[in-house]
Amino acid sequence: MTDEERPDTDDSENQGSEPDSGVRRRQLLRTGVNVGVAGALVFGFGANYVSSNDLDSITYAMARPEPGATTLEPRTKEVPVAWHESLRIALRVQEEIRSSSLSPVKGSFIVPGSYDDPQASVSVDATEENISDSLGNLTEEVPVEVSLVDEIPPKSGTDHDSEDAYQVSELDPAHVPGGVVCQAGENFGTLTPALFDAETGSRFFATSNHVFGASGTKSTEHQGESLFLLHDGEQHQIGTVERGYPEADIGQIAPAEEYRPSTEIERASPSQVIGHYTKMGLADLSARGESLRKVGALSDDSAGRIKGIDGVTCYTGAVCKSGQLKWGDEGDLVDGDSGSVNFHQDPENPDDYLLVGGINNARTWWPGSNFAWGTAAHHLYSEYGLHF
Repeated sequence: MTDEERPDTDDSENQGSEPDSGVRRRQLLRTGVNVGVAGALVFGFGANYVSSNDLDSITYAMARPEPGATTLEPRTKEVPVAWHESLRIALRVQEEIRSSSLSPVKGSFIVPGSYDDPQASVSVDATEENISDSLGNLTEEVPVEVSLVDEIPPKSGTDHDSEDAYQVSELDPAHVPGGVVCQAGENFGTLTPALFDAETGSRFFATSNHVFGASGTKSTEHQGESLFLLHDGEQHQIGTVERGYPEADIGQIAPAEEYRPSTEIERASPSQVIGHYTKMGLADLSARGESLRKVGALSDDSAGRIKGIDGVTCYTGAVCKSGQLKWGDEGDLVDGDSGSVNFHQDPENPDDYLLVGGINNARTWWPGSNFAWGTAAHHLYSEYGLHF
């Protein structure tokens, strides 16, 4: 599943656009002004800091010390001061935009700078041209690019069937990996790797909450509903819904007694998940031009660059969602891929382990926009005490 509200979707629609539909024009609201010491660092002579020895330390990931552990430890690295200061300013501006709750804003993301060009910016999708007036007082410290879009249109049905999706290759109840198809009623999605409760260390199955259809937009309505694993065309009940998190679009599934979620992603190489990237870690990947990958039950393997972090999205549903990660193109996610995770090799153990960026929940379907998005793993951890 990829549409957070509508289980039946079609990613082939809206390939063309009317002259007045989709993204109609772009505006640059601010070019960056001097905002004191931090602004001078970023906008005045940031390039000097990139080549100097002035560095800051960031926590780029939270990872288990070994695959079987249930607790996480911080991973740190050093980054240029100018880049770090610019990102912190953008994070503050993004919080102001989020707190303002401006109804024309449909999406807002931070776009990290590179280490050669450290200035971060904010990308905003909005439905009203005069949004620049409302944003003006909030965005004086960073460049803000506004994309004007029409109201987000509804999506139509899908031709995809769960029989087309990748089913687990071997049915081993003690080792059920992520990246394989799962089914709830008539709807299907992709299993994440094992999801942990940070407080208890308990393992859960998980997929996108909207895989459970209309009830997946609520936190309790689908409690107790069954989730099935497909193998050789047959359904196997692997667990029941413990809790849904509509604002993060993730469903937490208590395993049936004989089934155990694995921390591996089938068909990924390496396949072992060891933890997740932090917000700063995702920004660091973006600064270095690194791509995220995903393995979905329907579209298999794909990769794409990070396009925005720390996002808030109001594209679907009645409630806006925070902690969103934007990456790749809309073709990187099709119906049946929802619940897959995006990931990158662990920098310290690239041949052995993966770090998760986030869960994949949706993709664009309206003209002029082209990306996939979902809740970042660091947000699941900080807001809900859940981690991969």
